[in-house]
Amino acid sequence: MKIRVKVPPSPFRLLKERYFGEETRDPRVARAALARLSLRLPPDVVPIVNEAVHSLIDYQDPDYALAYLDRIGRYIGPIGVTVPNLAELAQLLSDRMHFEDPIRVAQLKLSAAGGMNAEPNASSTDRVERFHWDEVIRMLPSAIAGAALDIFRRLRLARLTHRSVKLRFSSAGRFSLRKLKWLAALRVTRPFSERFKLERVWVERWLHMVDRSLVKQPDATIAIVRTANLINGHGDAYENGLAQWNIIIDRLVKPTCDGDLPLPKLGDAILEAREAAIGEQGQSRLLSAVEHLRAQALAR
Repeated sequence: MKIRVKVPPSPFRLLKERYFGEETRDPRVARAALARLSLRLPPDVVPIVNEAVHSLIDYQDPDYALAYLDRIGRYIGPIGVTVPNLAELAQLLSDRMHFEDPIRVAQLKLSAAGGMNAEPNASSTDRVERFHWDEVIRMLPSAIAGAALDIFRRLRLARLTHRSVKLRFSSAGRFSLRKLKWLAALRVTRPFSERFKLERVWVERWLHMVDRSLVKQPDATIAIVRTANLINGHGDAYENGLAQWNIIIDRLVKPTCDGDLPLPKLGDAILEAREAAIGEQGQSRLLSAVEHLRAQALAR
């Protein structure tokens, strides 16, 4: 007797179904969900969410905009808003979901040039950006990107993935404009990339910490929401901001919410740590400030 094993669909098949088959989301679905949620949102939040939804549809697709609405909807309870600064959270969530990979830069450059119907413009200014090699590698599907980065680690060359590579985005010539359009069109592959997966995990962890603060230390919620400001851009700025965010969350926020660190004024501690990180050697100064705050709390 033969046993039939159900083989999971290939990434290519999923990609085809998502963008060319019946499973494709219609933008009207996202707009209808926006209309329903807007009835429950405070007036000052509605324009922020409205702009975010339409922008995320252009950035990725209607499914991505629906994910944004789902996240915002978590903070609209049956009796009203459950987070004190929902407008700020909505804006920061939108900013982070528009993460800046090479595809995003190509989209922005192409939009400035006139969109998909743009013609070459010799007088246009090229945009040159520096990305880390690991940011470029993580544009690949998770399995491939993971294998590539693992090879670098096995060869003890992991440091090379943090080196910068200069990418030029141009609409000046016919060939350069064609490359720009190709790169912008790669947005359809973004949901299958390692970077997309990592960004989704980060956003969910950030929101999880916001949720925990609402229960454990409501006065610290605004400070935790604003930690998302640390992460922006790409290359060195992105890497340094992410490292600083992880230090604050792992050494201050999570231990306090777990009950392992007696820090009654968590919000003030976060602000003090962030102020210490301003200027040169920000990461080392931040780490010193965080360890000092921990030592003070544990000595009480």
